[in-house]
Amino acid sequence: MAVTIAAATIELHASYRGSSLFLASDALHLFAHVGIFAALLVPPGSLRGRGEGLATLGVVGSVLAIALLQAGSALRALLWGGSPPPAATTLLFSLVGLAANIASAAFLKAGADLRASFRAALAHELSDGALTIAALAGAVAIQLWGLGWVDPALCLATAISLATWCIRLLARPAATPATR
Repeated sequence: MAVTIAAATIELHASYRGSSLFLASDALHLFAHVGIFAALLVPPGSLRGRGEGLATLGVVGSVLAIALLQAGSALRALLWGGSPPPAATTLLFSLVGLAANIASAAFLKAGADLRASFRAALAHELSDGALTIAALAGAVAIQLWGLGWVDPALCLATAISLATWCIRLLARPAATPATR
């Protein structure tokens, strides 16, 4: 959690200083991971067997709200323009988020063999890493061609990824004790 909070704080500060919508959305997304980690700490079978499910539902609702906020901001910037594109170097701060994703994935690996919730969180961390690689490609496009739409498009891609993850989790049948 500490690594994720530190990475999110660094990204949020860099997004403010560099005017990057993607980096701000990635920082908020990382802060949402703290809720995911907290939900994973709820022992299976607590709260009469509903603890993990209730905690997960709360986190998924929060993450879905963040995704909708990101999508709205990204669409507004894409359709009506916004600030000039961020400096490509600003998007390099997404490497801090990638480092947090890799560290989290390493910690989640052991639990992924035992619990479906850990497997879902691990898959989420790995998909976040893929979005960061897209952001780095976006940084190159901004640097070489000054494409102002790349930053909000990356933010929109993050929002779509988050919303899809949330909907898939909500649509999934509850795990039985045998599948945990």
